Amino acid sequence: MSPSRTRATSGIGLRNRFFFIILTTLILSAVGITFVHAKFFKSQRLKLIDRQLTESSTVLLASEEFRQAAERLERVEDAISLALQGTRIGKVFVLRDAQGKIVYQSFNVSLLQAELPTHPEWVAVETPNEYVRVRNLKLGDNTLQVGLVLDRYFLDWEILDQRLVNYVAAIVICLFLASVLLTVVLLSPLRLLIKHLSDATSNLTNLRDVKSLPSQLKAYAQGFWATSDEFARLLETVQKLIDRINRNYKLTRSWTLQMAHELKTPLAIIRSETEEKASAGQIPDAYAQDVINEVDQMTHIVTEFLDWAELENSVVQRDLHALRIRPVLEAVTGRLQKIYSGRLRLTINDDFAIFANPIHLDQMLTNILTNALKFSPPQESVQVDVTGHTLRVRDAGRGFPEGVLERLGQPFNVGPASEGHTPGNGLGLAWVSAVSKVYQWRLEIENVSGGADVRIHFPHEIAT
Repeated sequence: MSPSRTRATSGIGLRNRFFFIILTTLILSAVGITFVHAKFFKSQRLKLIDRQLTESSTVLLASEEFRQAAERLERVEDAISLALQGTRIGKVFVLRDAQGKIVYQSFNVSLLQAELPTHPEWVAVETPNEYVRVRNLKLGDNTLQVGLVLDRYFLDWEILDQRLVNYVAAIVICLFLASVLLTVVLLSPLRLLIKHLSDATSNLTNLRDVKSLPSQLKAYAQGFWATSDEFARLLETVQKLIDRINRNYKLTRSWTLQMAHELKTPLAIIRSETEEKASAGQIPDAYAQDVINEVDQMTHIVTEFLDWAELENSVVQRDLHALRIRPVLEAVTGRLQKIYSGRLRLTINDDFAIFANPIHLDQMLTNILTNALKFSPPQESVQVDVTGHTLRVRDAGRGFPEGVLERLGQPFNVGPASEGHTPGNGLGLAWVSAVSKVYQWRLEIENVSGGADVRIHFPHEIAT
């Protein structure tokens, strides 16, 4: 599995975990709130019922007419109606003697399908259709029962209808959207950090300074909450790491360039002294020529490296010209055809102009074509095609090693030696990559069946 595929999978897994944790938390919270609400709803309604029964029973006990009617069981019905008036609606009244025998009951008691207990003071009776709340009070030797008849589900949420279904569905949708929103909000700074670190990894590969954390991320490391926030501490640590990498890279780059410059002086001295001793006959000419050739090769490599470093570290290019691709490419292929016996097959379908330093464009084309010719079999040709604003070079070699493609842009990035070929110094491909980055030309290298395919996409800078 590729690193990018692994990062993507990990990111999706993290998002899913955040989403399900938040969704589960919200659902549990909603269920808990609903349960508490239901309990509160039931207790408040029960208190309301008890208050009504308390008021009614208090009024009856305070009514002299009712007390007299209860003693002689005369006109009890009229006494209740007179004392309570409209508040007696929906209530039941039972009067029992000392033995618990019913001596009076309101007409609606006979409609109930349950017996009303006389103990304790507050009792509840449930039937298939009604819920009856009853208060038992002593009235001399008798017992007064005052009750309120309600719907069976008056205190409970047990009716499943379309309204309740819509209510539940709305809650679920709101919880889902809230989970998505919270996931996006919580992971937003993490996505920014991942993107920045991905870019930083690319910059390290291309020998660039690592960019500092963007202001959007730095804002998370500021303010009151940042003093105890783990993510803020993570950002501070990452920023310190970036600063340390950049300092070390600058030191290493400075030392490398200085060492390369310093090498040119002793190489020039070796070459000069070798020539002098050969002229004086102190060393054989053949030996002197071998030494001079090796010194020239080393000097050439150092010069190429310094040229690449200067281009790689440049910001603004000067001495730009509007160059037509056809004459430049024809000139480069013309030179190489003489060395490689006409192995280049050039097809220019479109001509266009681009802004570039002539030396940079010429050297880049030379490096690409030379590399393709060098690593193709001697009997095979190299196809060079220009179509639209794209230059395509297709060779018949074994392709680029994966390690070379992964470190594209680095100097001295070479693969193992192949049959009949010794590996180069990798500066040619590094030069091609550096020129492409400087001028923002898109470089694509792909191994295909029977060779390598190199494409450079030039911008549409000047109409042709």
